[in-house]
Amino acid sequence: MRRGRATVHNIVAVARREFVTRTSTRSFLISTIILVGAAVLIGLAPVVIGYIDRNSTTKVAVYVGATEVHGDPIASLDVLLNAQNAGTGAAGQAGERKSKAYTVVPAATAAGGLAEVRNGKAGAFIDVERDATGDLAFTIYGNDPVGSRTPELIRQATTSIAIQDRLGRAGLTPAQQANLFAPPSVVIRSADPNKTGSAAAGMTQEITNFAVVFGLVIFLFMAIILYGTWVAMSVVEEKSSRVMEIILGAATPFELLFGKVLGVGAAALLQYVAILGAAVVTLLLEGQIASIVLGETAGGLKLPAGLTPAVLVIFSVFFVLGFLLYAVLFAAAGSLVSRQEDVNQVITPMTLIATAGYLISLYATIGFIDLNAPWVILLSWVPFLSPYMILARVNAGTVGPAEVILAIVLLIVAIVGAAWVASRIYQAGVLMYGQRPSIRGMWKAVRTGR
Repeated sequence: MRRGRATVHNIVAVARREFVTRTSTRSFLISTIILVGAAVLIGLAPVVIGYIDRNSTTKVAVYVGATEVHGDPIASLDVLLNAQNAGTGAAGQAGERKSKAYTVVPAATAAGGLAEVRNGKAGAFIDVERDATGDLAFTIYGNDPVGSRTPELIRQATTSIAIQDRLGRAGLTPAQQANLFAPPSVVIRSADPNKTGSAAAGMTQEITNFAVVFGLVIFLFMAIILYGTWVAMSVVEEKSSRVMEIILGAATPFELLFGKVLGVGAAALLQYVAILGAAVVTLLLEGQIASIVLGETAGGLKLPAGLTPAVLVIFSVFFVLGFLLYAVLFAAAGSLVSRQEDVNQVITPMTLIATAGYLISLYATIGFIDLNAPWVILLSWVPFLSPYMILARVNAGTVGPAEVILAIVLLIVAIVGAAWVASRIYQAGVLMYGQRPSIRGMWKAVRTGR
């Protein structure tokens, strides 16, 4: 009992020291401030772009050389170009821009319109003529590359103008033309009679769920790789300064290993939570900020429908357990080398395994891999992959509570086993200097602890 209390005390002491040491460094504070600022800027990118472009209007000159044109090409172009560009301002759904993105003006002559483009007074010039068949023919001049936004919008608009002219020449009135192009009544239903709601709504929900799971899996993958490397680097720092030999006199390798993992992991997660929190708050307030800065009426963004409390709880559990599993192995790997330049080499196996889990989960989420395949279900119970696979299966609704509990139990067992193996490697590795790590050496350390 007394030994157990001493173990807990030593682990807490080492974790506290690692946490305080890591979070009090200038590099940690500066990097956290920079990353939080970057998260806020990324969240506000649509507002910033909208502010920069709020008064930006592209002038389009048009010369109509064709005769007996049905409709007004200049007025139609003005409406069509700005209609296609509506809703692309800041905040996405915030509504239309306060000023038009395109101003369409007539050109007295074709040469005059072309000259305006060449001297930069107009962004594009359109010459409207008739070809040999009598159809309208459009020549677009501009300085933008072919395939860029403005030429493509103009090309789409000219198609509507040409169709309107053809129908007018065929004798159809504007009212008849409107009825001709009125959209038909279309209802989309699911082939599965047990599913309720429209297929379109189901597709929207699937897209939302994919975005949620994709974000959570990315979060998990980056935390394991980035902050697992922090743990390995921390071990190498102490080992290279020979402080490790002194510390081992006061704590066992197991206590030192777990204390370092918990301390560095807590500092890393603190930074990551700060970044994520800044990004979420920015996104939630993006609509209100856009309303203040751009004068647009928009509500804040809502959390995705797929981000349910159950998903958050499952993610939190697997996030913590998955990080602990990888972190103890990263620490053991770091103990095998004496230089920080060699860290990436020894952590490569864990990095490859984490990458494999991330990619399989991603491909299963987007449908490239069948989530109901037996081998995919089996991977859900493999501790190194289960944090990724369970999230994908929860998103698809193909995993039950019993399977989630089984995966958690197996993950906890794996953490205990990995901690025992890692502590044996750690005990031998921290006192090993000037030797290259080898599989034989690691196996010897696991068997003998030396």
